Order: sequence, then C-alpha cells, then structure tokens
Amino acid sequence: MHKLLILANSGRVRFLVFKESGDDPLDKAHLLEGPGSPVEMHAASIHDTVTNHAGRFSQGGPLGRGAGMSYRDKHELEGQLEIEALKRVAAKIDEIVSVAGYPGWQLVAPSHILTDLREALADVTRRAMSQSEPGDLTKLPLADLEKRFIRAA
Repeated sequence: MHKLLILANSGRVRFLVFKESGDDPLDKAHLLEGPGSPVEMHAASIHDTVTNHAGRFSQGGPLGRGAGMSYRDKHELEGQLEIEALKRVAAKIDEIVSVAGYPGWQLVAPSHILTDLREALADVTRRAMSQSEPGDLTKLPLADLEKRFIRAA
C-alpha cells in the first residue's frame, strides 16, 4: 500500500494517509482522512464568466446581425476553464505531496482528465507517484476505500 492516496476530479481533491497495523492483532491497517480533506475547488462556469450584464457580450442576436460571442468562442472558453480547473487541482496535489515529504503515492482520477492531470503536476511530484488509475472515487465512503485499497496480508 502506498503511504498517500489522492483521489481527484476537476473540482475536488481528497487525500488519505495509510496507517499500518500495530503490534496489537486488533489494530488493523487502515486509511485516515488527511487534515483538511476533502478540498473543494469550484470551477468557474461559462455562466459566471460570460453573462448579459452591462459590459459583457451576449451569446447571439437577431438573424443577420453579428453577435459578441460565437459557439466556437464558447467552446474555446469552456476548454480554457477546464484547463484552469485542472491546474488548480494539480497545484493542490503538488502542495499535499510536498507537505507529506514526497512519499510514494497513488493517484485516482477520472479517465478523461487523468493524463492531463499527471502532466500538470510538478516533476518532483510526478516522480514520487508510484501508480495512477482511472476512477472518480472522491465521494466514496472511507470503509469502501479501505476494502478497495488495503489488501489483506
């Protein structure tokens, strides 16, 4: 088992610390929620970024008249917002792993962001990562995570 398990998606980072079993046979290996975990990072939405308030552009207008924002522009803005959210998640993961002293750690994130998230991590954080796998487990109960990640010896 890795010393640190980080579960992430584009708006949430949850980190768990592995605690080994002790000398007492009743003291089993388990996971502990990290201090301050989970961390919620609400991504900006298109609606929050582009509205019909004064000084902003509308989505469209009457036929034959130019509009302030095309659908292509909207798509590009959505992509940029996703990239910014991913950078915030990666920065939080970098911070968590750094504070923990760069132990061996495992990352679990949805498959559609996993590759980009790994690439957004700092080199030192990425080198300390021993494994990654796809999945969005950020809201899974701790008992279910222990069943999944702690293997009986």
